[in-house]
Amino acid sequence: VMPGLQTIANGYKADEALKLKIKELGEVYLADGDTLLHGDFYPGSWLSTDDGPKMIDPEFCFFGLREFELAVFIAHLKMAQQPQGHYQFIKDNYKGFNELNIPLLLNFVGVELMRRIIGLAQLPLDLTLAERVELLEHAYDMIMAPDSVELFNAIRH
Repeated sequence: VMPGLQTIANGYKADEALKLKIKELGEVYLADGDTLLHGDFYPGSWLSTDDGPKMIDPEFCFFGLREFELAVFIAHLKMAQQPQGHYQFIKDNYKGFNELNIPLLLNFVGVELMRRIIGLAQLPLDLTLAERVELLEHAYDMIMAPDSVELFNAIRH
């Protein structure tokens, strides 16, 4: 764990309203959905091949909400500090993007960011403490007040 991160994490872990909201999102995540999802859709499951991108490790597939898997993808782009154009590409090319529940998408982006920065599934990110704090602040807003967060302002990198 990065020095100083635990102190930051303690504030989020003590936030009862945040924990309740994440619990509610967990129930949404666990409910049946109508889309077959990969279930472990993060860079460790992506391969770059001569024939284009491929996904491995489908053993976690389940039927869920499209917002969940797209949110995990967006969160990892954000943690990798990818350029703004990538998010616009998603918006322009993801089939049915305008039909998505954007507040729910933001909720799930926020949870994935927190899970990977201060949760049990932390990643060895190449981010400073200040960059992690900024991501956590955005994650909190995406979870607690998604209607006040404009999607591409929340996804700034």
